[in-house]
Amino acid sequence: MIRQEARSQMVFTLLIALVAILLLVGGQTLLKVGLNEIGGISLFEGNPVGSLLGLFRTPWIILGFVCYGVSAILWLDVLSKLDFSLAFPLVSLTYVFSLIIGRFIFHETVGLDRIVGVLLILGGLFFVVRSGR
Repeated sequence: MIRQEARSQMVFTLLIALVAILLLVGGQTLLKVGLNEIGGISLFEGNPVGSLLGLFRTPWIILGFVCYGVSAILWLDVLSKLDFSLAFPLVSLTYVFSLIIGRFIFHETVGLDRIVGVLLILGGLFFVVRSGR
């Protein structure tokens, strides 16, 4: 019975990790959308303070930072329950989601090299998660 309970806790923690990772990727996506909307920023030319302040008047960027914050809070829960050597490699799922978002939201060209690279990352992640049993 205790073994089943521990397994359920592990599955729940992995789900929390997935939500945190999705919020992290969502935050990055919203930041990119906001930067595209305002034409980017330049921190090393012109008026960097004005560029930074302009970020906080952009709803997409504000929402992106909110997603980051919620993700960080959820990630604290994950780190408190999983071994670091198991939890941190889970973040590599961001590569998978960012490839998909880059292709379908930002219409980026995604070549075979990127796809194979992401598949290799997933293969490595499979073994890391499997070792956590």
